[in-house]
Amino acid sequence: MSERPEHQRPRRLADWLNPTGARKAHSLIDKVYKRKNLQMAWEKVKANQGAGGVDGESIEAFGERLEERLDQLHEELRTDCFRPQPVRQRSIPKTDKPGEYRMLGIPTIFDRVCQQALLNRLEPIFEPVFDEASFGYRRGRSTKDALRKVWKEIEAGGEWIVDADLRDFFRDSGPRKAPHTGLATGVGWTSTAPDRGDAQVRQLWRGSTASDGVRNPAGFGDLTPAQ
Repeated sequence: MSERPEHQRPRRLADWLNPTGARKAHSLIDKVYKRKNLQMAWEKVKANQGAGGVDGESIEAFGERLEERLDQLHEELRTDCFRPQPVRQRSIPKTDKPGEYRMLGIPTIFDRVCQQALLNRLEPIFEPVFDEASFGYRRGRSTKDALRKVWKEIEAGGEWIVDADLRDFFRDSGPRKAPHTGLATGVGWTSTAPDRGDAQVRQLWRGSTASDGVRNPAGFGDLTPAQ
């Protein structure tokens, strides 16, 4: 078995967005709100199913008004008027820790489509620079692939395995606060970015990662208790 699964990569956005080989991609927002990209994002959200958010709109209801809702999202992103809805909060029991619960944030379907549209454009840019030993939350990689990597390291003479977890890493405050400025600089998104479209994408990205205890680290918007 191979260390890494073989799969065809989609054509990278960076390949045609930066034909000169420049590292940074500008004006991404217009690629995010492109109608075809929003349609692709909806198809993925629909395939994943899941419950609706605080507005009560289900996958089925969104689909019934698909053209209207995608047109609305396109226009809100194009005019920089998009504002995420509060995220519905639900506690689910941890399978490996009886009596403990994990907080789950459930965005609205509308916001999930926006998140997926953003991911569609960012993933092809950043995927090529991720470390080969990274397997979490990456397309085409799984825990089994990570185990293959571990066994390969053991066979090569490795003796130590460190099990660590980043707790509350994306909080906006506290001792475990993530260095947001450093992260933004690391990915090439600084406050001096000259392109307004790039700034809009940066704002959406920060909205999907910031967490201060009342925001959802996995999605947009303030958390609100589940009904």
